[in-house]
Amino acid sequence: MLLLGATVIAAIARRLRIPYAVALVIGGLLIEQSHVVHVPSLDPAVLLFAFLPPLLFDASFRIDERDVRAYARPVILLAVPGVLLTAAIVGVATSGLLGMPLAIGLLFGSIVAATDPVAVIAIVKQLALPRHLIVIPEAESLINDGMAITLYTVFLQFALGGSVTAADAIGLLGLEVVGGLGIGVASGFVFSRLTSLIDDPLIEMMISTVLAYGSYLIADSVHASGALACVAAGFVHGAYGRRIGMSPRTSERLDHLWEYLGYVANAILFLLVGFTVDIGAFARNLGPLLVAVSSVIAARVLVVELVGQATARTALAIPPRERIVFVWAGLRGALTIALALGLPASTRYRDVLIDMAFGVALVTLVGFGLSLPLLLRLLGIGPANEQRAPSQPAVAP
Repeated sequence: MLLLGATVIAAIARRLRIPYAVALVIGGLLIEQSHVVHVPSLDPAVLLFAFLPPLLFDASFRIDERDVRAYARPVILLAVPGVLLTAAIVGVATSGLLGMPLAIGLLFGSIVAATDPVAVIAIVKQLALPRHLIVIPEAESLINDGMAITLYTVFLQFALGGSVTAADAIGLLGLEVVGGLGIGVASGFVFSRLTSLIDDPLIEMMISTVLAYGSYLIADSVHASGALACVAAGFVHGAYGRRIGMSPRTSERLDHLWEYLGYVANAILFLLVGFTVDIGAFARNLGPLLVAVSSVIAARVLVVELVGQATARTALAIPPRERIVFVWAGLRGALTIALALGLPASTRYRDVLIDMAFGVALVTLVGFGLSLPLLLRLLGIGPANEQRAPSQPAVAP
C-alpha cells in the first residue's frame, strides 16, 4: 500500500510539475489528517537501518568522483564545520530563548544540523541548472548526514546526564568519524577487488547490496558511524570498483539498481514523514517552533555566507545570488524526524523536541521546496547561465 500510494502521488506530482518529495509529504499529511485509513507508525530503528543505507549508497556510488574533487572545498566546508556551527548556533539559541539546558539545546541542534536536499536535487535536475548547483548540495548531504548522526550520539550522552567529559566527547567523535570512514574505505576496496574477479551482473548486484548494508552494520556494531561507512564504501565502489573490474554492462545495471532503490526509499520515507507529522502539536508549541525554525534558517544563512567568503578569491567562488539558492537548499527531512523520534523516553523535553523537529522539517521541505522554482526564476538562474568551469575565475554579479 505504501508503494502504491507513493506511486500515485509521485505520478500526480510529475503531472503538476512539483517536487515529488514535497508532494509525498503533503499527501501523507492529508491522508493522516483525514483518518480515512490507518497509517503506519514510523519506527526510527527500522527507518535508519532499512532506508538510510540505500539512500546514502545510491548517491555516493553514482556521484562523479571528478565532480567531488572539483568542488571538494565548498562541500567540506558546508558539511563539516558547517554542521558543527549549525548545531552550536541552534543549540545556544534554543537553550537561551526557551530556557532549556545547554545539553538539550545542543542535542536538538544535532538533530536539525544535517540538510536533506533530495527535493532540491529533483527540482534543479528538472530545470537543467548549472552542474555545481546540483553537485554541491548532493555531496554536502552525503557527508553531513554522517556528521549529524555522530554529533547526535555525542550530545545524547550529555543530555542523558552521563558522566561524559570534553575529552570523552572528542574521543567518541573521533571514533565515530575515523572508524566509520576507515571501515567504509576498507570495505569498498575489498568488495571492489571481489567484483573484479566476477563477470556476472546479477552476482555483482548482490555484492553491491551486501556492501551497502554490511558496511553500515559493521561500523554500527563497533560504535562507529554507519552512515559515513556507507558513504565511503559507496564512493570507493563507484570510483575504484568501476575502474578495476566492472564491465560497462555491469556498471550500467548497478547504476539502475541503486537509482531505483534510492527512489523507492525516498518515496516511502517522505510519505511516512507526512503520516507522522502532528499538526495539532504545532499550535500547542508555537513559540518553540518559531525559535527552532528561525534559528535553523539563521544558522544556514551564516554558514553559507561564511563559506562564500572563504571561497571568494578562488575559482570556486559562490556569487551572492547563488548563496541564496544554497540557503534554500538547506532542507531538513526524514533523517531529522528519525533522530527526533529515536530519542529515549527518559530524555527531558522529548515531546517538545520532537514537535520542533517536525516543524523544521515541514516548513523547510514544503515552504522552501515549493518556492525554489520561483526563487530561481527571480534570480535569473537557469540553463542559459551555465556555470564556469572550476579552473576559471568567477565574477560575482
